Amino acid sequence: MKKTTKLFGIAVFVAAFATTGAGGAYGAYASAFARLPLSFGISTSLISDFGGGVSGRVTEAGTSLVENWLGNEVYWQGSYAGFSSSIFLDAHFVQLSFGYFSSTGSSRARMGGGPATYFDHFLGTPSPTGIEIGLLGKFPVELSPRITVFPLAGIAYRIVVTGGVSVPFSGYNYLSFDPLDSSALWFRLGGGMDFSINQNVFLRGSLSYGVRLRARWENDAINNGPHLAGGVLTGPNHPGVSEGDTRRWVTYDNARLGHGVDVTIGIGFRLR
Repeated sequence: MKKTTKLFGIAVFVAAFATTGAGGAYGAYASAFARLPLSFGISTSLISDFGGGVSGRVTEAGTSLVENWLGNEVYWQGSYAGFSSSIFLDAHFVQLSFGYFSSTGSSRARMGGGPATYFDHFLGTPSPTGIEIGLLGKFPVELSPRITVFPLAGIAYRIVVTGGVSVPFSGYNYLSFDPLDSSALWFRLGGGMDFSINQNVFLRGSLSYGVRLRARWENDAINNGPHLAGGVLTGPNHPGVSEGDTRRWVTYDNARLGHGVDVTIGIGFRLR
């Protein structure tokens, strides 16, 4: 009986603590969250991805290219710029966004740094298109009843559904990838401003700079080498391999920095 009474007493104590202690703390946090300004809106952005790609050297070459091409520096790059349209949900210190983006750019391969021979090929116009999911943290500072400014930092995952890196001619197919292989995680840092039109509607503008992690195609190019490019020329003018062997093997060992700037404008509607 005494043991049962003790257990009952402990249970009552724990319940009381949960109600007045931990439970009270949870209630306080929930109450504070409920008082945070909440809004939603739509926005459009100018987006970009400068740089990126991979670099390395010609480590082997066919008979007709050995003297000129061995040791040359080589890089592949696919840059683009475009726009995105998004919807966002804002909880004062945090913003979640989901949107669609479309862009166009250029893909290039360049070789230089060797004794004499080099090339600079334009390899087409990759047009990455897809969806982007973003999560930003910000710290709003009210300068006046109408103007609020904020620093921001966050991440975004840009998922390429169509487009991406593409190489349109034979001999370079080892760098032709599925569009999803151009998807990448971005880290962004910048600032913005809200301008209140009235109590319920505001305009928002922001500027951010971002860097991204390697896309899968860049990792594949580095990890799966050396890569064969070129071929063996045949026909009356090149009856033998020794005269027409234009093959070269490229080993990529470095990913170039992918980075870009986003400029965003939007309109928001306050829920509370």
